[in-house]
Amino acid sequence: MTKRRGIPILRKAALVTFLLAAISLPACAQGFLKWPTLEVFGGYSYLGFQSTTLGFSEQLHMQGWAGAVSIPHIYSGLGLTAEASGHYGQDLEEYNFMGGAQYSIQWRSFRFTGHGLFGRARTRLTKPGSAFFEPSDLSRAWSAGGEVDIPLGPKIWLRPVEADYLTTKAFGDTQHSLRLSTGLIFTFGKH
Repeated sequence: MTKRRGIPILRKAALVTFLLAAISLPACAQGFLKWPTLEVFGGYSYLGFQSTTLGFSEQLHMQGWAGAVSIPHIYSGLGLTAEASGHYGQDLEEYNFMGGAQYSIQWRSFRFTGHGLFGRARTRLTKPGSAFFEPSDLSRAWSAGGEVDIPLGPKIWLRPVEADYLTTKAFGDTQHSLRLSTGLIFTFGKH
């Protein structure tokens, strides 16, 4: 049996990334390339989770956090976003990791954004009964929704509301939930 020699794929990818970054820095300094605007959101999130499909007697009202990283202006209001959130109830935890496209329009000082996100959801029962482990399920998830942003300064925005219709498929059953978030957005780069 012969040992395979060469550079592992992860090292090759890291080397190519480093070389591209090193080559692009002088081009950016000369003004040929522009770094895209990057927005980072963080805040509070509420999830009205449809838990009756999992055997609960009523819908769970879960509190948690939400965070997102977006490139909002790739082309004429069209952008990309990656989002993560975690919500906690007495008997259940829900984590969502999604990404997708967004479209923003500006009206006076308000910015309205709509998005469609696809990804994964981790649902975990925290009080399963007499079992010695906590059952969890990793399933597909998608959401559609939008948000309103108000500028507080040149690099900081307030998001008073983000509303999402969230669909997950935990433990083989589909849940249709409402997620509401609020928080701050920090902008890096130029618009």
